[in-house]
Amino acid sequence: MHEGRPKKAIRQEKFIGFFVTKQQHFIIQEKAARAGVNLSDYLRQTAVFGQVKTRWAEEERELFKKLVSICNDMNLVVRLCQQEGAVSATLYFERYRDLMDLVIKRFGHDQ
Repeated sequence: MHEGRPKKAIRQEKFIGFFVTKQQHFIIQEKAARAGVNLSDYLRQTAVFGQVKTRWAEEERELFKKLVSICNDMNLVVRLCQQEGAVSATLYFERYRDLMDLVIKRFGHDQ
């Protein structure tokens, strides 16, 4: 039996409508399109947060995936160095692993 679409975790319960001129509507639509979100999300984010977080482009998503992959590889190298007793290599890779973690966290918070 098909039960339909699952319920949303947070349900939008109130409708707020307002009038704009055709020119204002066009400007708002263009800004929403540049941000990569629909008109409702654009207006909601602008009203609640004072800014709109744009969606990641495909290139940015691929870059983020590569960063995560590099960080995982470096973490593996650190563990191998610790097992083998390579102290200087361990410190070297730990420093870069931590730097990559910081970059990933900042990149994630920007979006």
